[in-house]
Amino acid sequence: MESQAEAPDRTRWEALRDPVTMWLFLVAFLVVVLVIVGGYTRLSRAGLSIVEWDVVTGILPPIGQDAWEESFELYQQTPEYQLVNADMTIAAYQQIFYIEWTHRLIGRIAGMLVVFPLLWFMWKRIVTPRESIRYWLVAAGFGIQGAIGWVMVSSGLEDSPVVSEFRLTIHLLAALTLLGIVLWMALDQIDAARARAAYGLSRSIRVLSWVVFASVIFQIAYGGLVAGLKAGHLSNTWPLMFGYLLPRGILTTADPTFMSLFEPLGSHWIHRWFAFVVAALGVALFVAVRRRANRAHRLEPLTMLLLVVIAIQISLGVSVILLGVPKYFALLHQVVGIAVFCIALLIVHAVESRARSDRDITGNLPASVQ
Repeated sequence: MESQAEAPDRTRWEALRDPVTMWLFLVAFLVVVLVIVGGYTRLSRAGLSIVEWDVVTGILPPIGQDAWEESFELYQQTPEYQLVNADMTIAAYQQIFYIEWTHRLIGRIAGMLVVFPLLWFMWKRIVTPRESIRYWLVAAGFGIQGAIGWVMVSSGLEDSPVVSEFRLTIHLLAALTLLGIVLWMALDQIDAARARAAYGLSRSIRVLSWVVFASVIFQIAYGGLVAGLKAGHLSNTWPLMFGYLLPRGILTTADPTFMSLFEPLGSHWIHRWFAFVVAALGVALFVAVRRRANRAHRLEPLTMLLLVVIAIQISLGVSVILLGVPKYFALLHQVVGIAVFCIALLIVHAVESRARSDRDITGNLPASVQ
């Protein structure tokens, strides 16, 4: 006879094998790949190699020598070629072209991976028209993300061979929003299929989990600004910057004063030290979870995992500074940042799942018991 402890695990495994759940996890995985390739594209200075946004015809790279020469001529008219790569050969151009083309191709594949399986699910009546609305919104989100990407790229094709740091950050946050939504939907699929019990989580844990998640997003946003401004190259010493913990003139680099926080010096300093705020909040959440009498749920191992990954991320961040922002260290720093985001989201979802379960059970109890 199956024990009660084994039943939820079997139900969870069945939920993981559900085609909609597997589809959502696959889409989430592609978003992660898209963000990583996007980071590599930026670090390789390949993002401005394709100067047109052809949604349909851009699926294929130039075919034949004439097509490549035409594409290269368009690139030669850009500020990046004229100011940075004036001695570039067509062979070198092909290398950076394929990096950006791959990034765009993965975006197209991810969008199609939402649309075509969704149409099949609807045809098979696995997903009802009403249920499909949220998935169609995700599909629209991929289209919007592509448009944001082009708006970002176009900012580096005008006067300066540098994309807007604000547009780059918006592009990054939009991708993380898609990742968060899809991952949340997949986790909802699993939770809907397995038995749940109330664990009586305190309000402080629920609030603190959201604060941690928000702090992670804030830190990633500033990471986007640092990347767009190339502010990581500003100082290769740690913990001091130019011999000071608080560099001189940090609040006087822009007018009005608060805009200094979005300049290279201010953004680098904030991103450097806010990481420890995230770590402190993570510790507070871990301690709050451990103090609960009943902590059998997945929250404790998740919060412990979060602390470990944050520690790795901080170590990588310091290494990137001291080593002068090497490409692959910087890319690994971004990958681990995505991992921190995903773990923080898993914690928030677990907390909200417990809260929903508590409400459902409490609502079904007699008033005398409540």
